Amino acid sequence: MLTLQLRKFTTLFDNHGLSAVRNLHLMVQLLLVARTVTLWKLKDYVGMALGNTAVLPESHYRRLTRFFGKQSEQPEFQLDIQRQIFKVLRRLKYTHLLLDGTSWKRGEQKYHYMVLSVLAGSVAIPIYWKQLGKIGASSQVERKALFEEAIKLFDLSGMTLLADREYIGQKWFKYLRDKGINFVIRLRFANYYEAVNDQLGKTYQQMYDQCFYQGKFVRKQILIDGEAFYLSMRQNPKGTQGEEVIIFLTPIRPIRKTVDQYVKRWRIECLFRHLKTNGFDLEAINLQPPRKSNLLMAVVCFAYAVTIRAAWNVRSTIRRIKFSDGSVYPAESVFRKGLSIVTSQCANFERFISYMITLIPTSDPPILKNVQ
Repeated sequence: MLTLQLRKFTTLFDNHGLSAVRNLHLMVQLLLVARTVTLWKLKDYVGMALGNTAVLPESHYRRLTRFFGKQSEQPEFQLDIQRQIFKVLRRLKYTHLLLDGTSWKRGEQKYHYMVLSVLAGSVAIPIYWKQLGKIGASSQVERKALFEEAIKLFDLSGMTLLADREYIGQKWFKYLRDKGINFVIRLRFANYYEAVNDQLGKTYQQMYDQCFYQGKFVRKQILIDGEAFYLSMRQNPKGTQGEEVIIFLTPIRPIRKTVDQYVKRWRIECLFRHLKTNGFDLEAINLQPPRKSNLLMAVVCFAYAVTIRAAWNVRSTIRRIKFSDGSVYPAESVFRKGLSIVTSQCANFERFISYMITLIPTSDPPILKNVQ
């Protein structure tokens, strides 16, 4: 009976076989229950999930390590997991692209995941990532390589990229424009100072002073390597000392609403928190070589997608709290709501698989390209 159920994950089953499908979904179930990426801890939950408590936990540990050893040598397996994420989230409408990185050090090993996400409502969903193996900013070459691979899998047309001050560079901007990807990217103070002053009209300092002292939204078309862009400034609604004015670059003529989209970039910070301290303890990752940690990242993102899908249709019921300053925030995130819902489906493996089958459609969502 269980084998027949697992065969319903058609693409995964046909491409990778029964064992890979079973162990992938077992790993997702374990992550949702144990909420850690440490295989040595996850092994203690395998017997409960599979109902074979007579097997020693050490044997379960060997099972998990064999899974990552074998499947990490098949790059297509990770790509199929990424496709599966969109199958789970097929009904969501994606509006923006978010790009950011999260990094940490564990022993001598450096982790830096540069993550491309799509925004659905107020939720960031990871679709592609690279482990850069360093602490520090990504290069323009690394960003272009990530996008080249992502574009092969996903249709990113019509979405606007939101990114922070790290993600600048003349070649990078030209690359995005050539790919037809609009963007709103924040700049540091004095970035492209001379490019502003080279054009007729207000100087950079005059624009800044008008924004700072009068609270006006200002913009100016500039040239970067002969390409036209708009540099715009607006007051920082947070009023952060030293950052009273926030500055953006975009290829489209901006209005205040255009740059106001940038606040949505913060959602990728929420994503990182859910993958790490608020959810799956990603910083405890300890798999080598990098291909194994990349596969584990894919499994973690798959588990995250399952929680979002679980809560999506009931997200409007999440209680909201009003604070003394008048601000109103949800009492819990869509992720935490979904994690609570899906945990009840994890009592045993068969029940979890039955639940997962209800989430997977027979056809691909529009964002997925038909790439073989």
